[in-house]
Amino acid sequence: MKRKYLIAVLLMVTVLLPGRVCFAIRSSQHDRTAIGAGVHYHVALTQFEDTEFDDAYLGYLIGAKSEPNNLWTVEAILEYYPSQEDISYILAPRLSLLYGHGFYFGTGIEWKYVELESGESSWSDEAYLFQAGFEVPLSGDNVLNIDAYYGLDKLSDTFEIITDFDSDRVTFGVKLYHYF
Repeated sequence: MKRKYLIAVLLMVTVLLPGRVCFAIRSSQHDRTAIGAGVHYHVALTQFEDTEFDDAYLGYLIGAKSEPNNLWTVEAILEYYPSQEDISYILAPRLSLLYGHGFYFGTGIEWKYVELESGESSWSDEAYLFQAGFEVPLSGDNVLNIDAYYGLDKLSDTFEIITDFDSDRVTFGVKLYHYF
């Protein structure tokens, strides 16, 4: 179990520290790297009409992404959830593989480290997500990403998206990236 987390941490460090992931298949004409920050609004789609905007549902993101070619992107995110009720904070590293340019979709894996007010802490099992979004070019090398996430507890539940779509599992995020 610890080996799995060590591998995840190494993948995150590989992306965040040098700012890129080296691939065997790579197009040198379009190798771009970006760093950014944003927010993830943890209110399900069906709850929007009954919920006033509440910053307690916000997770704050920092991330990096690498585009080794014009269609594939590797994105590494670290999300921070502030304290709520008996939780002191939550840290959630996420790694996603995305396909597309302008409009994109993909899949990812996420872990959560939960620190309770009582001092207890633990890592959750991995969770999986499907992500879709689009990029809005801003001035210069800045891009605004608007995403929707569909979370799954087990990878074996993937086909339930098609047979039993649950809008309560859809959340949204906004990130601002700067390419260099």
